[in-house]
Amino acid sequence: MTAVAVAPAKDGQPGRAGQPARDKRPEIQALRTAAVLGVVLFHLWPGAIRGGYAGVDVFFVISGFLITSHLVREAAKPGGVRLGAFWARRIRRLLPAALLVLVCSAGATYVLVPEALWQQFLRETVAAAFYVENWQLSWAAVDYLAAEDPPSPAQHYWSLSVEEQFYFIWPLLIVAATLLTRRRPKVRLTAIRAVFLAVFVVSFVASVYVTATDGADSYFVTYVRAWEFAVGSLIAVLPFSLKRVPGRWAPYLAVAGWLGVLGALLLFNDSLPFPGWVALLPVVGTALVIWAGAPRGLGLRVVGHPVVQWIGTVSYSLYLWHWPLVVVLPETGPVLGTWLREPLILLVTIGLAALTYRFVETPFRTGPILETAPRAFLFGVLGAALVAAVAVPGILHGRNLVEESRAQAEALASGDTECFGAAALMEGCRNPELDGVLLPAPIARKDDTGRAYRCYLPEIETYAADARPEVCHLGSDDPDALRVALVGDSHGASLIPGLTRVAESSGWSVDTLVANGGGLLPATAGDPRRAYREALIEQLDQGAYDVVLVTQRRNPNLAAGEPNPVADQLAQAWKPILERGTKIIALADNPYLTPEAATCLDEIETLADAGACEMTRQEAYATSDPLAEAVRLAGPGASLIDLSAAYCDEDRCPLVVGHVQAYRDRSHITATFSMTLAPYLVRAVEDEL
Repeated sequence: MTAVAVAPAKDGQPGRAGQPARDKRPEIQALRTAAVLGVVLFHLWPGAIRGGYAGVDVFFVISGFLITSHLVREAAKPGGVRLGAFWARRIRRLLPAALLVLVCSAGATYVLVPEALWQQFLRETVAAAFYVENWQLSWAAVDYLAAEDPPSPAQHYWSLSVEEQFYFIWPLLIVAATLLTRRRPKVRLTAIRAVFLAVFVVSFVASVYVTATDGADSYFVTYVRAWEFAVGSLIAVLPFSLKRVPGRWAPYLAVAGWLGVLGALLLFNDSLPFPGWVALLPVVGTALVIWAGAPRGLGLRVVGHPVVQWIGTVSYSLYLWHWPLVVVLPETGPVLGTWLREPLILLVTIGLAALTYRFVETPFRTGPILETAPRAFLFGVLGAALVAAVAVPGILHGRNLVEESRAQAEALASGDTECFGAAALMEGCRNPELDGVLLPAPIARKDDTGRAYRCYLPEIETYAADARPEVCHLGSDDPDALRVALVGDSHGASLIPGLTRVAESSGWSVDTLVANGGGLLPATAGDPRRAYREALIEQLDQGAYDVVLVTQRRNPNLAAGEPNPVADQLAQAWKPILERGTKIIALADNPYLTPEAATCLDEIETLADAGACEMTRQEAYATSDPLAEAVRLAGPGASLIDLSAAYCDEDRCPLVVGHVQAYRDRSHITATFSMTLAPYLVRAVEDEL
């Protein structure tokens, strides 16, 4: 589980426009306070509140309880649930503050965020405005090329998106159960309970399974979070005999619940398989506190304290503002560059939350501005359109620059411009005609893949029982051409833009066989990619290749020089190929950026900024690359080529080489750099033949 932004629920008992909210329960406000403080403090001081991310689960249970209580009461009335009125109340309560923060976040992105991050941040802002940010993040989490994206100012809207989807679907389920039992009203509540129980069972099983098999996806998606809403809903529709906890048991249930909630917030950490079964602790804890009801005596004095109640009241705005401030405010300067940054963000967040609750939330919720449902719906549409109107120009601007940057880079690379890219270090030269040029443009860097991944199998496809490498051909079709198989992972795919440019002129006929985790390793029992590896070896057997060019991503969690078990596995897989007389050439992996270097890379906006971004050679190659040891173990027929001179001189490794940004992220090279590296790769391979 990674540190991500999480969000609170709003009160589910809003009342009519112009009237105050009903049924304020002090223990629910206190739960909100504990949850929002857990979330905010976790984001500001993650080492102190290690499980603060579990606050989102508290909010989901609260939403399930309050919204279901309201909808079931409406369903029992002669007119039933009025969907339009219900959704209009949600708009009045949630959208004004949410849209305000999104507009401000988009504006702050233009002013305070490096241009390289605009497209990602603004795309997520639009996704948040339409309440699909959780699906956007889920896609990014499973997309290998986006997995290293930094958090955006709108990331915390993922849980608001889950809640809005809940607000859309839940009343429809209740209406459906009501219609199905319209001739038997006595079993209506039983039918509603059965629906909630079914949602709980299916979603909980899915949550446990998906968390165990694909944690990145499970954290954000709606269907593995629905069971948490269902728990709150089931508390709301308990049979009358269970509705009220006997007075003597209520304090014990409440204490047990609070221990569960606070224990999760304080003791959980990012190594747990979350949500899954682990989320039962904060979910059940929250349900017990709600079921126990309003406390008395000392309990009431604690949870009913004015400060506790006030924080619960402004928890929505408190949550909305804190995360954009964490993301967009720089970590440099006489104040923000010191320990004062986090306390300052906390104070500013509290101030903005108070102002937003007083001047935005309350007037829109209780005043006449959005009193009618049509006005509320129109506001929702226009508000989302306003956010898009602010964000989309930046996205389009970025796309235009991406195309311009790609065309300029291809023109310079194709024209064999002197000292451009890798040539600057390989030849030890500088081209004054390139002064001021920086390619790809900062805003285009993350998208500078050169279509390298068109034939790249993503992780999920390599796990299939019938998985096979997708073979793409480039270069010469001459039967006498050198037959080369490029085998590897995403680092192998990064070489494709360069090989596409030079393969034909070099007399190479190249088949690319690249995939997530697609290194040339043995197919062993228990390997989820066993079918893929067997098919890969079969393809190499049948391809009649002269050379197999292999790549393997270095292990960022293993220090250079430490024993790397992958080396033995590689050598084992290579030997049958070597015995057939096929040459294996391994390309030593490119450097892996330190976190500081990656941050510096994101902040490059002009060529002048690039001079400050570099690593020492020791830092650049601090992690384990198994290929050299694998070549030694494999014996004759296997060789290693090392192009580290294209990335580093004797001491330093700049992130911009010959006016080219060499790295797309912490470990992948840009397509532009790949094109400048390819001639040296071809020369090195041919020297080994």
